[in-house]
Amino acid sequence: MYNTPYGPFDGDSWERLCQQVFKKKFLGDGYQHIPATPGDFGLEGFTTTTGCGFQCYCPDKLYPDKELHEKQRDKITEDLKKLRTYHEDLKKLLGTTKLRRWYLVTPTIARNELLKHARTKEAEVRAWNLPILAPDFEVLVQDGDHYAAEIQELQLALGKALDFGGLSTTLPTLGGSPEVYEENVLRKTKARLEGRVAADKFDAKVAGLHQQTLREFLDHDAHFRRINEQAPAVHSRLVRLINGYEAHVVETCSTWEGSPQQLTEKIRDGLAGRIAKDLTPHIDETEAAHIARLMVSRWIAVCELDYG
Repeated sequence: MYNTPYGPFDGDSWERLCQQVFKKKFLGDGYQHIPATPGDFGLEGFTTTTGCGFQCYCPDKLYPDKELHEKQRDKITEDLKKLRTYHEDLKKLLGTTKLRRWYLVTPTIARNELLKHARTKEAEVRAWNLPILAPDFEVLVQDGDHYAAEIQELQLALGKALDFGGLSTTLPTLGGSPEVYEENVLRKTKARLEGRVAADKFDAKVAGLHQQTLREFLDHDAHFRRINEQAPAVHSRLVRLINGYEAHVVETCSTWEGSPQQLTEKIRDGLAGRIAKDLTPHIDETEAAHIARLMVSRWIAVCELDYG
């Protein structure tokens, strides 16, 4: 799945969303959806009165900008070529409509070179003098923000929480060394148990909790990866929730007056409760508690959760 400001999508789900948007936005312009069966003619819909044609594209996973640009560029090239290959079939679908604009609608535009490529292909396609195209035919690229209001309205109608941006759907990457993380966990483990355990049992208790916290920290990435593989939409919402909760963690640490262990429990239980509440029925209380433990262990290791 490819994470966008409007949620995670793959090629099929992005096209379904776009079709809903086009049918709503261009109803008065005589929008006509072209199903992909039989045949793919490089056009997924058009307006009969304004001559606008639409083709949707969304990658199935996250790519670096360079690779995403290449895929978007190749999509334009390949689908415009289909207008020439299948112009007789398209003539039967378009009737008297001549295409004046051809839009590639994609969640984000990776590089501005895509617009330069669109101008190059535009000149090339005009030179074909196809009977289905107007003399002033244009090739344009639109990102999801061109239809932000319509997308949000559709999501609201479906009962989905609106996302106004600002919270990432990916967790920050870890850039520290394992030794630093292990030392952070050890130092904070001692702080959590200080004054709570008899002196003759302190070292053994520290060793046990230290190993448990490290194990949960190391399990964190693999568990979140499984969630993303099995339920990418849930993963996106979960990570967005966690990133929002992290600001609460930092603020609470700065103002906390209780013991380190009380602070740890408060943050862990608060996160588990929020996950269970916001992501039900996809995540139950047991899984929410497990995720919260893994996340708190990560925060302990990377120092988002600190005691002084």
